[in-house]
Amino acid sequence: MPGEHERESSGVRAFDDRLGGLLVGDNVVWIGDDRGIHDLFEDRFLAVGDQPRTLIVLAGDDPVVPDGVDVVDARPGRPHADPLELERTIVELGSHRRARIVVRDLDVLVRRLGEERAVTFFSRTCPRLFDQGAIAYWRATRVGSGRILDEVQRVTQCVFELSGGRLRVRKAEGRPAIRGQIFDMQVDDGDIALTEIRAASRLAEGLRRLRAERGMTQTEIARMAGVSPSAISQAEAGHRGLGVETLLNISSALGVSLDDLFGHTPDTGYVLARRDRIPPRRGIVALLDDPNAGMRAHLITLGPGEAGGPPVVHKGAELIMVSAGLVQIELSEEAPVMRADDALLVTRDAISGWRNLLPEPARLFWIVRD
Repeated sequence: MPGEHERESSGVRAFDDRLGGLLVGDNVVWIGDDRGIHDLFEDRFLAVGDQPRTLIVLAGDDPVVPDGVDVVDARPGRPHADPLELERTIVELGSHRRARIVVRDLDVLVRRLGEERAVTFFSRTCPRLFDQGAIAYWRATRVGSGRILDEVQRVTQCVFELSGGRLRVRKAEGRPAIRGQIFDMQVDDGDIALTEIRAASRLAEGLRRLRAERGMTQTEIARMAGVSPSAISQAEAGHRGLGVETLLNISSALGVSLDDLFGHTPDTGYVLARRDRIPPRRGIVALLDDPNAGMRAHLITLGPGEAGGPPVVHKGAELIMVSAGLVQIELSEEAPVMRADDALLVTRDAISGWRNLLPEPARLFWIVRD
């Protein structure tokens, strides 16, 4: 339920308005080669909030940072240059919920550790920051980090690409509606404005989707369209459009309409609900509540000895999974008792209630199939 996620400001109003800000636990990878734009987004991010804020410096000169921001010096020969020590320090900094951390940058990690070890470093650190509820920015470029970006994107929560005066949303976990959107970015005296370019966004996502579905390369699409692979690459990145004749060639060769090419709504193939981003409270919390998905999931928290039940009697299949406590489930004739890690599938009966049998809180998941 997006409305219940804990949202934080990025420090850039246009970004918050357009993309909904940041979620607690987000690791954000910013890809681009414009140092000034990177610095602007990072400085604004570090200037917000009253939780600990830290800049991790891996290379370069002494940085200029906003007031109240700590600096961890991980440059060669400095106290935190050792990768294991740096990893431990970053995780320790992330133990403060809503802590803000900026790492400059992934390119240096690749040069220093090599691609495999850099991916391992990120894959260990990113999930732990997420679990602790910290928010981290990781700077990267296609040149220095390019060959590891696919692996990084699999692990992290957000990936934004800054290129050619445009911002592209490559990934924003928990916010599927904004994936693939492309914005024209104007910077005026430190103020950032974002204007969505709908045609570019839809074409870029449409091309990417169709290529993935057909298992084709950009070169193969370019050949059938009669353009260069660079033209297709730039169109998928949202940097340029394609002429009507080119679009007709692509749609004809792939056997799709122009509506199919432009009408794609991004679909990751999954819906993710984050338990720890939902305010803790007793009762029933709908994690996934879209009947069109064919399945709904609810988190139930019961106080000591507390009883409750479904808001309505469900006529389809129901699944109960207990994650903590000792819970009794009320059926029409039976009342099985479930321990933590037990699961109960009900197909021909109906669940009428549940009761916590212990003097400690209990948690269970109620999943129904529509």
